[in-house]
Amino acid sequence: MGGGVLLFTGSTVHCAEEPAEEGPALRCAFAVAAAPEAVWKAFVGTDEPQPYYFDAVLQAELRPGGRWRFVTDDLRRLLASGEILELEPPRRLAQTFAAADLDDPPSRITVELEAVGGGTRVELVHDRFTGETATYRRFRRAHPLALSAMKAVLETGELPWRARFYTAIFKPGMKLATAPAEPWS
Repeated sequence: MGGGVLLFTGSTVHCAEEPAEEGPALRCAFAVAAAPEAVWKAFVGTDEPQPYYFDAVLQAELRPGGRWRFVTDDLRRLLASGEILELEPPRRLAQTFAAADLDDPPSRITVELEAVGGGTRVELVHDRFTGETATYRRFRRAHPLALSAMKAVLETGELPWRARFYTAIFKPGMKLATAPAEPWS
C-alpha cells in the first residue's frame, strides 16, 4: 500500500462501493449512540464550523428546492454546493452535490436516520456519479473520515486525535480552493 492509502485507514465508519444504474454509488451505514435529533443537527447545523468537516461551515436554505453550500470557516472560499431535493426532519435529507474545485457533474447525497435501541442508525448514500469521477474517488475516502469523526463527536463530545490531525493537514489547502464564496443572502 502506498502512503496515500495508509493515510486514510483506521476509520470506524466504512462505506461500501456498489454498482448502480446511474453509475457507482457509496453506501455508508452505521449506528451512533445519540438521539436522531442530535444526529440530524450534526448533518444540517448551519452557520458555525463543523469539526468533523474540517471546520467547514454549512450555509443552507433548509427546505426542498433550497440551496446549500459548504464554505471555509472564514466564509471566503466555496468548497461544495447544491440543491436540497428532500427534507424530512429528523429522518431524511437528499441533496445534489458539486465540489467547487472539480469539474464533475453534480451527484446526489441521501441521508436517512432511524431511531434504534440506544441511538440512531445512519445510512448515507452518495450516488448518481457519471463513473469513477474525481468526486467519487475523493469521497470514497472522505466520507469514512468525516462520518467517523461525526460519530465520535456525537458519542463522546470530542473530536478524536486522528480527525484533528486530518484537519491540520487539509484545512490550509481548503483555504486555497479556487472558488471564492460570494456573500450568502
